[in-house]
Formats: sequence, structure tokens, C-alpha cells
Amino acid sequence: MKQKRRHIATAQRSFDEILDDLARKEKWAQTVLSRIDRIVPVPANSRILDIGAASGSFVAACTRLGYRCEGVEPSERARSDAARLGDHLGVPVHVVAGTAESIPFEHDAFDLVHASNVIEHVADVEKAFAEAYRVLKPGCVFWFTAASSMCPWQVEIRGFPLFGWYPDSLKRRIMLWAKDNRPHLVGYSKAPALNWFTPWKARELLKKQGFREVYDRWDLRGADEGGAGYRIALRLIQSTPLTKFLADIAVHGCSYAAVK
Repeated sequence: MKQKRRHIATAQRSFDEILDDLARKEKWAQTVLSRIDRIVPVPANSRILDIGAASGSFVAACTRLGYRCEGVEPSERARSDAARLGDHLGVPVHVVAGTAESIPFEHDAFDLVHASNVIEHVADVEKAFAEAYRVLKPGCVFWFTAASSMCPWQVEIRGFPLFGWYPDSLKRRIMLWAKDNRPHLVGYSKAPALNWFTPWKARELLKKQGFREVYDRWDLRGADEGGAGYRIALRLIQSTPLTKFLADIAVHGCSYAAVK
């Protein structure tokens, strides 16, 4: 029987859990890269940055796929685990100290900037988006997944039905209260989610920082990612703004690809 993953922040996982999750990270890396390829090619040896790299699993996955991938991560423990993971796999897993709002790399450096389940946790979303824009090469892509205000179901906190639909100000107060008083509800995260997105909010914030095109998850999903039922559902979702809207309510989370 498949073991259920613990509700715990990524940076708090044991090394055995990191190794157990590696195959899923490698599949995710392949999925992200195939989706991005539909709008901007990401050839082998492209330079990729993973924001909030945690233990470096995505960095390791991209490196093993033939890309030059580096990570930024504020947790010293997570960076240590990333170095250990590189030693274990026999590949370089380069994760440096930094945050989404302060990326320690030069301007116009990366072909892809990736942030999975990170942006909801940052203190300053606009600064994070500005930094992603700064380190991207012109014409390249910033991809992020985050918490959604559209869907009532979410994974950021336990015990609060329909939490996604709470007002953002109330969600923040509850998350900060849980961090200090009921940390198990937020996976013992020291930086619980504080930001939730709708499609219009994401586009507004990204375009404010200079990104010229924004694609949502339904734009980038491929018909080859599932079976016949998946293909029918995807065509239906992609057919109108209304069906996209309904799909965003039904499926938790959100993701966007923004072109510099």
C-alpha cells in the first residue's frame, strides 16, 4: 500500500523522505519543461533557477535531465540536505542562501525561473516577481505554482473547511495564529502561506513588473498528458473563459507562466 505523505513543510522532511519523493520531483520537472516548451523552447543545457529549492530535489532532477540548474533557499538545514543529496546521487546540486525577494544572481542570467509552492509563502509578492523578472533573460519564462483563492479546498492548513474562500486578510490571520499556536495544522512551517491568487490578480501583478505575456495552467497543459477522458475534459476547460473559471473553482492550486 502506498504510504500517505505527511503534512509537513518540505524543508522539514527527513532525508529518507527526500529520497522517496525524488521520482515525483523528476516527473514534475519533465512536466514543467514540456509545458514551457509549448511557448518558449528550453533546450538542453539551458540555465534554470529554482526559487525556494528546499532540499534540492528539483535542482537534482533538472541536472540529471541535462540542464544547468541552481537553487535559492533560505533554510540552512535544507541547503545542507541539498548538498547531501548531491553527494548521494553523484551530481552537483547547487543551492545557495537567498530568498525570492533577494536572489543572489546577476541580471538576465536564466532561461527559466521556477517556483513551486513558494510564492504563497513570501513576505513581498511584488518584490519576488520583480526579482524573477530581473534574473530572467529577455524572452524567457518565469513559472510558479501557488495557493488559489478560487478553490475552496487547499492544502496549506488543516481543519478549516472551505478555507480558500475566506477573505485573504482572515486567511493570513489564521495562518499566523496557527504557526505560533497550532503548528501541526500548517505542517510545522516557519513561513506559512500568506498569499492567494486569482487569475486576474496574478496577471495584474506580473504585468506590473514588466512581463509581457501570461499563461495559466489550462493554457499550457498538453493533450498528451493523460488518457481519453483527460483529453475531453481539457478541451472542454480550454474552450471558454467560463469553463476555465469553473475548473479553477474545482481544482485546488494555480500556476502561471510569464514571459519576459
